[in-house]
Amino acid sequence: MRSIEDISECLISAVVKIKSLPREDVGINSHILYDLYFDSVDLIEFLTEIEDCLNISINDDELGGFTTLDSISRVILARCNPA
Repeated sequence: MRSIEDISECLISAVVKIKSLPREDVGINSHILYDLYFDSVDLIEFLTEIEDCLNISINDDELGGFTTLDSISRVILARCNPA
């Protein structure tokens, strides 16, 4: 069982690594397009990092709901901790 904090930290760490940003410039409410300026290559690398970090597989259908790091963490939380 994963906590939202663990998932959020994984996401933020992945962004810092991919975009070479200072940790303090990335927050859980950062928008992946408008704040972090992700392009399609960044997104693929980001998803790979998330899947490796959390040992999950993310379906392409789920990508449409990804806007902020928080929205991504909530989708992942629901998948890792089904009701």
